[in-house]
Amino acid sequence: MTLEELSRAVAQCQRCPLRMTATQPVPDLIVPDCEYFLLGEAPGRDEDKAGTPFVGAAGKRLNVLVALTGIDLNKCSVGNVVRCRPPSVDRKQREPRKAEIRACIVWLRRALAIAQPKTIITLGRIPLSLFSRYGIKQMHGTQFEFDLDEEFICLRTKKKGGKDEDTKANPDNL
Repeated sequence: MTLEELSRAVAQCQRCPLRMTATQPVPDLIVPDCEYFLLGEAPGRDEDKAGTPFVGAAGKRLNVLVALTGIDLNKCSVGNVVRCRPPSVDRKQREPRKAEIRACIVWLRRALAIAQPKTIITLGRIPLSLFSRYGIKQMHGTQFEFDLDEEFICLRTKKKGGKDEDTKANPDNL
């Protein structure tokens, strides 16, 4: 799948109920063969309106933090775990639900296949949960390897006895 095909597919996505409440899906900004992929949780209000990730307050904070590291943001891919903004609950945007993440994960897999990043930087608990069973406090500042051909950790199902089972479902059939 090409970058253009992915953008068109995301724009037409109806895979989960989030699309019903979002203004529009927010596709990833992909730089092929990038050094870094900055992965957030979900688009916010400003991103939902603009159709671009990290243009609101979170984007401004991200720009400042990335500038402090010396990373050139123009050479990074940027995106979210889900492409549509979750609705607000008590005036606060709720976290994406597991079913919403599962429905949207196909787009992340395809974005990562195009971007081929050397490093994925998770920006929060939800993105981190795709790659690790441990929380932010335990993983903060830690680098580790993850095989992108494996099922994302938070989407694994529990077998009897508490062990994870890879769902390894074909993303096209989710």
